[in-house]
Amino acid sequence: MINISSLSFSRGSHQIFRDFSAHIDTGEAVLLTGPNGTGKSTLIGLIGGLLQPQSGTIEIDGLSVANLNAPAQAKLRSIAPQRRSFTLAFTVAEILHVLPKKMRVADPSRFVSKLGLQELLSKKVTELSIGQQERVSLALALSQEANYYLLDEPFSAQDIRSTEVILEIIQELKTNKKGVLVISHNQDAISKYFDRVISLA
Repeated sequence: MINISSLSFSRGSHQIFRDFSAHIDTGEAVLLTGPNGTGKSTLIGLIGGLLQPQSGTIEIDGLSVANLNAPAQAKLRSIAPQRRSFTLAFTVAEILHVLPKKMRVADPSRFVSKLGLQELLSKKVTELSIGQQERVSLALALSQEANYYLLDEPFSAQDIRSTEVILEIIQELKTNKKGVLVISHNQDAISKYFDRVISLA
């Protein structure tokens, strides 16, 4: 379980979270929604150990994120950020092999296939469309072996078919007892595919 207890976090004088608590179980898909500026991406950064709260605790499977180094955190959670910065002209295949083999799932190629990336493997990632880059970023995150997957706006640049495929992958993760937290503004269209919705105001 990811357990968030009495979390507080500010950026300068702007209070984003005050005494916020939530949880995500294994085998559960949770949709995180809310207007811009309510802290959705910030929350993923906090869970992922990229940001530090002013107070409160975040535990993943009983381990405090504050006490885990980056390799230990990577064994527990994988993050697909809203906009992964691809500035170097690596091929898609090179990007997808950046993870050490010991950190990868048994068959990462299935995500390449599901996300329609086979024909793009030899292309430079910097030459792809935003939607294609988004799918490469998602495939990279899904290729990492973890108990929890934190996906920030994975549908934002996708067409209907790609959205359906990503939702199918989320269901597959649930079946495999993984916990999934997804940020999306498209609550009305996709909330039925999730076990719970957390709304930030």
